[in-house]
Amino acid sequence: MKLWLLDLDDTLLVDHRVSEEILGRLGQEAGMEGLPQAVRRKAEEFFRQAPFYPWAERIGHSALEALWARYSTPGLEALAEWAWPFRERVFRESLLELGGPGERARELAEAFFWERRRYPLFPEVPEFLEALGARGGIPVLLTNGVPDLQREKLVGAGLGEAFPLTLVSGEVGLGKPDPRLFRMALCAFGVGQEEAVMVGDNPERDIKGALSAGIRAVWVDRGHRPKDPRYPAHLEVQDLREALALLET
Repeated sequence: MKLWLLDLDDTLLVDHRVSEEILGRLGQEAGMEGLPQAVRRKAEEFFRQAPFYPWAERIGHSALEALWARYSTPGLEALAEWAWPFRERVFRESLLELGGPGERARELAEAFFWERRRYPLFPEVPEFLEALGARGGIPVLLTNGVPDLQREKLVGAGLGEAFPLTLVSGEVGLGKPDPRLFRMALCAFGVGQEEAVMVGDNPERDIKGALSAGIRAVWVDRGHRPKDPRYPAHLEVQDLREALALLET
């Protein structure tokens, strides 16, 4: 394999677990259990009511990300105005549902907004990227989401210079699983389908998109998103280093 298309969130960067840990701790400090689950439910419910929801769904921007995205990208000013009332509502309704202090909604929303800015990599990622480069593989980042948040994650994780090409769905207007995003990366390097592989944790976006584009797919099991039999990957791994064997085939 010559071209390696890599997902960011929960493939290279620990994402889901960080949100769960912070929300869990904020809930405990407020004297209640179940805050991560309540916040996720409320965020998804209210996010679907947002006027820009179809666009967010198309580029793969999630409800939970809306709780801490800055929306500083030019053109997203309306989202920045929408965001804080949304966040307060999510936390207020979550607290009240759990019998907690609804008046602390803004406080907890702000705490999550700031404390969520952590960008830990999975332990094997530096070694994986180094080995990939040493063996002649070209890494390309394909990540869904709004530009400012995904770029912030990339730089915060120390990966700002790791990729010769980074395609952010909110910048190019195409999100996984749209096969055109995958083909865009192939065209950029003049690589054929048989020389490319997509590595990601999301069956409905990463694996489905790769299969639609006619390239090989590796599903990374990070423990919180089950595999989907509708989109069978060519290889299933729990550690990215296991995927390097594809370079030899």
